Amino acid sequence: MSPQHLALCTQLRDHLDAELACYRTLLGLAERKQRDLVAAQVQSFATLVQQEQNTLLELGRLRQARDRLTRAIATVLNLAGGFTTTALLDKLPDALRGELSRRRQDLLTTAERLRLMNERNALLIRQSLGLVRDILGAVLGPESGAGAYDRRGLGGGVPTPRGGLVNLAG
Repeated sequence: MSPQHLALCTQLRDHLDAELACYRTLLGLAERKQRDLVAAQVQSFATLVQQEQNTLLELGRLRQARDRLTRAIATVLNLAGGFTTTALLDKLPDALRGELSRRRQDLLTTAERLRLMNERNALLIRQSLGLVRDILGAVLGPESGAGAYDRRGLGGGVPTPRGGLVNLAG
């Protein structure tokens, strides 16, 4: 393997380190967002969302740079079918192969943990919004046309004043 090949592969290794750092930052933000969701800290949650956006922009920039780097590696190594990690790893020396393989596995593991954390956060948000909707429905009564029965047994298709715990009509 020529020095040019090794330089490109070393660049890829360093690049994967930078991407892994972004994913770890996103994972930490997702964990803090979960704590804020449970504690109903809306202002702190909004700040974390902004920080997450900045990190996602950086990750997008890194992803574009990785695409350019992998195209260059595929060209230099003459990978006819395009760039695949497996094809690249087969052509690398053992030391560099192990490093890239570990980084690839770390990226996959961290991305999976981030996906699971984001799914949990989405579930918490859905449950919180459902609870708010239920409380508003109990206090204000069902919306007309909502298809649910009100406390007088009338269907949602019948226009009735909203009856709830609070009399908004006066």
